Amino acid sequence: MTIISRLGYLGFEVSNPPAWERFAVEGLGLVVSERRADGSLALRMDDQAQRIVLSPGTRDDLAYVGFEVESETSLQQLSENLTRAGFATTKASSDVARARRVARVHQVADPNGVPIELFCGPERSNEPFRSPLVPSGFVTGNEGLGHVVFGTMDPQATERFYCELLGMRLSDRIEAELAPGFSLLITFLHANPRHHTVAFAAAPMPKRIHHFMLEVGAMDDVGRAYDRCLKAGVEIANTLGVHPNDRMFSFYARTPSGFDVEFGWGGRKIDDATWKVERYDQTSIWGHHMPAMLPSRGA
Repeated sequence: MTIISRLGYLGFEVSNPPAWERFAVEGLGLVVSERRADGSLALRMDDQAQRIVLSPGTRDDLAYVGFEVESETSLQQLSENLTRAGFATTKASSDVARARRVARVHQVADPNGVPIELFCGPERSNEPFRSPLVPSGFVTGNEGLGHVVFGTMDPQATERFYCELLGMRLSDRIEAELAPGFSLLITFLHANPRHHTVAFAAAPMPKRIHHFMLEVGAMDDVGRAYDRCLKAGVEIANTLGVHPNDRMFSFYARTPSGFDVEFGWGGRKIDDATWKVERYDQTSIWGHHMPAMLPSRGA
């Protein structure tokens, strides 16, 4: 079975590129790779030529998600399998491939309408990656960029698409009561040792994406990023905390486009030979509070 290997890149359409650049570079520690004539901005986080592209526009949402496969032959086979299953794919133009800085790209939409790009041959930068704000570096390599989380009104169809067609495997599920009488089911899928590459909640959401996650190599770099965001007045969506399933120590910051980024360290790794799927009843072991819900001093 042809499967995707990792999350390779993300594209966002943003209404305030300068605010996004400040947030990504001064807050998260990403590095500008390229400024383009169309106003878009490419960002690096490792030796890959680009990982995130910010394009000017009004949507303020995810524009596309890029999943890497290992070869052009595998890419073609996966595209054919998707088309036979009712998810028509198209081979993107060479201009699109150049903009993504990869060899080949095929495009398809998942059951929720999320634009998916399947690609091979990512370009590497000639310059070593160094982030002055994240000395430990970002955890990428075979585990890819990080993870993305969506909402869906059809979790069964979404799971079939990502598992049966793209070849991801079930990591675990969380079904937690977030408010009296309201429970949310979240499904987590992995494509490599990273605990999850994709997760989706069985609920409608105002945007295509709920959040994306970046992992760093040291706990202190999470704390420093948290302090930088606080100092810069970035909205904290969830305070520092630890999840029960992937054990990620992280916080969530609100991007200038209104969705979130999770910034974390210490994520659990999966060995498919020994992994046991579990079900959890809480989203965090501790922390990850919404600041607005915290008691005020003197209360």
